Amino acid sequence: MKIQVYIVTLLSTCLLLASCQKELSGEFIAYPNNPMNDTVWSTSIKPTDAVNTIIGDVMPRVEVASLDLSLANSEIKVGGSDSCRLYFDKGIFVTIENGVSTPVKAEGTATIEIYRIRNTGDILRCMRPTQANGVLTETAGGFFIRILKDGKELSLASRQTYTAKWIEAGAEAKDDMRLLYAKESSPAPAYNAMDPNFEWKEDNTVGTKPIEVEDETINNKKCKVYKMVLSNFRWVSAQRNTSASSTSARLTTILSPNFTNKNTTVLAYYKKQKTVIKLDFAYSSRSFRTDFLPQGAEITLISLSKIGSNYYYGEKEISSLVAGTIAKIEPEKTSLAKIQDILNNK
Repeated sequence: MKIQVYIVTLLSTCLLLASCQKELSGEFIAYPNNPMNDTVWSTSIKPTDAVNTIIGDVMPRVEVASLDLSLANSEIKVGGSDSCRLYFDKGIFVTIENGVSTPVKAEGTATIEIYRIRNTGDILRCMRPTQANGVLTETAGGFFIRILKDGKELSLASRQTYTAKWIEAGAEAKDDMRLLYAKESSPAPAYNAMDPNFEWKEDNTVGTKPIEVEDETINNKKCKVYKMVLSNFRWVSAQRNTSASSTSARLTTILSPNFTNKNTTVLAYYKKQKTVIKLDFAYSSRSFRTDFLPQGAEITLISLSKIGSNYYYGEKEISSLVAGTIAKIEPEKTSLAKIQDILNNK
């Protein structure tokens, strides 16, 4: 009898220890009555799938400023100590409804909403990767902007422009950055929602002319400042093509079966420049992959997942990418606050 009791006790202890190990491993783990049990991949992703809603959790609120429409010229400083300044002339706005453009009276106030892209973490949050016209790019920064009056989104009247000036975070301004706008779905989604049709497009009104860089003194410090003359709202970015090797290397990423294309997104970013790529899901192999990255790239892979009400984060560094790389990411359960901290330091 003592031997039987000892064996039962030993088995119970082993089971307890096993349950205390890291929650996720490379093996499939069945969780009774838990969404973790759903290991089925989908050939198409629904807007309500967790992979499409997690962006709304990680994105911060827009910064807000007020614009006096009656002023001949307005300078708006965004985000308090942020370097970004916006300049508007009087009488440049219209509303567009059912294809009809109506001038906005130069009176009252409008509300400016802006999300600033300052660093790599901001790109990872908004999940708008740096690639344009089929080419991998590097960004100096950018923003999402919209202007509202009486609940209506404003547009610029024909041939009207506004100006944005800002300092690149963590690097010197570069003299070969080009102006890009976004091609979006119609109707365009919110800034904190996924857009399957999102694509950066070069501004065709300026040709190949780079963004102007000015010398300014700000807070008694000499700075190189980007000066962007803009003819569109919503997504705006300063980008240039990467100078990396033109020889691409397929990168495939695998995760444990609990993580599917319905609950997980995988991105890769460069350590030494603001370049981010979003990996596509490969349904047949139950993996995520990309052919955009060049051989020799030093990158970090991250995975963001939401299963039920729980968040998971994984990360893997690759010091020099080679063709045919298969990388395994092992996400761990974490909190939304912890994910925000991680992205803040990217």
